[in-house]
Amino acid sequence: MLHQKFGAIEVDSDLVGGFFTAIQQFMRDVLPTGEIQNIKSLDRGDFKLLIEHGKETGIHGVAISEKEDVMVRRKLIEIMNEFESRYKEKLRDFNGEVGEFQDFKNFILSKFPSQLITPKHIPEIGPNATLIDQIMRGEVNSIELGGINYVVMDEHRSILRYVDGQRTIEEIAEVSQLPSKNIVEFISLLVWNNLINLYIRPVIHETDIFETKDADVFLADTLERQIVEKTFGEKGLNFLITNKGLPLRDLAELSGIDIETAKKMAAYFLVNGYFQKIGTEEGVSIVDLQNSPLAIYSQALKMAKGDEIGDLLKTIFNAGQNSATDFCHKTDLIYESEGMWFGNMTDAIIKVIKFFHKYIDHTFSGGTLNVISRDCFECYNFRFYEPVCYFTTGLINGVFNFCKSKQMVEESMELEVKEVECKATGAESCKWTIQFVKRK
Repeated sequence: MLHQKFGAIEVDSDLVGGFFTAIQQFMRDVLPTGEIQNIKSLDRGDFKLLIEHGKETGIHGVAISEKEDVMVRRKLIEIMNEFESRYKEKLRDFNGEVGEFQDFKNFILSKFPSQLITPKHIPEIGPNATLIDQIMRGEVNSIELGGINYVVMDEHRSILRYVDGQRTIEEIAEVSQLPSKNIVEFISLLVWNNLINLYIRPVIHETDIFETKDADVFLADTLERQIVEKTFGEKGLNFLITNKGLPLRDLAELSGIDIETAKKMAAYFLVNGYFQKIGTEEGVSIVDLQNSPLAIYSQALKMAKGDEIGDLLKTIFNAGQNSATDFCHKTDLIYESEGMWFGNMTDAIIKVIKFFHKYIDHTFSGGTLNVISRDCFECYNFRFYEPVCYFTTGLINGVFNFCKSKQMVEESMELEVKEVECKATGAESCKWTIQFVKRK
């Protein structure tokens, strides 16, 4: 009546059907009435027939398995119950026409999918999307998959309209107002035939901290940039480019998007390899993240409407100093022993800059420290006529002031910091010259 193959067991369904029919007839002939219901399995040596009997009709369900398997039997019972429930009246007046039962294969596939499919899965149209496009455009009213012809219904087109690689099956059910069960059945069929891919959205928390793996990819005209712009628009692109060590909550606020959208974006970027998770807000203890430059930009820009740009830059500079102070307090680069403070101030400056800048080079000669940053986060959203990296300049000053306050530096020693190149002005990198000058 209906057959669906799974797994690696190579069995001819017609032969199995004939074998089972013969055994069934034999049992009817030799067993008392009603005893046939007690036969639950038949062992053929190379495989077993797991048997379940219909409760309301005379049908039998058979699962071919290498061994007696509790989970397989449980699924067989579920399939039998559903089949009887759907086709009860047709089974009682069965006329030999089996074509009307073919759609039930979708339900079977949902019980024995190529992978476990739940409402939490996110379906995504596979690379060979020609058939899916034809279905959605209404060019075909039936499709042949695995040798079986399936009627395409409006419900199927409605489901596919919401398959965008972002929504879970649960969310598709909500927007389409269709039962999750129906969607799982249809998606299972497409997954089996390699038309749909599935993945689980990672659990994202608003305190998670991510890092964009290679922001330069999204600054150039690349395929990755085009995909992000098409999927999430300009806000999604900015979300990627400006990401630097901020909790997702603050990054969302800075990007002007709600937290739920930010979570979906973060999950998408994580799954596609654009993001990597570097920690959580609770797990980052080296610096006070409230002094992170992007958090300061976000807060200060809200307050600075109409204020002088100098006030905003001063706020950012002070944030850098505060972060450097936190860094020095919470690391052992500079440490106290018997009332004296020790450490290498130059190394501390390099370390604190590296904490915020992934790629930096530095040289030290003739009393001048040169630092070059190739991924300065302060310049991503700025185009200006003069250098703008006040947070990093504040970091450098913060380390110097901390060392001086611990009497590691002579009272007459002063620091001269100058940003001589800046990406915001069109340079290839940001570069600072740092000199330690003795006041006369």
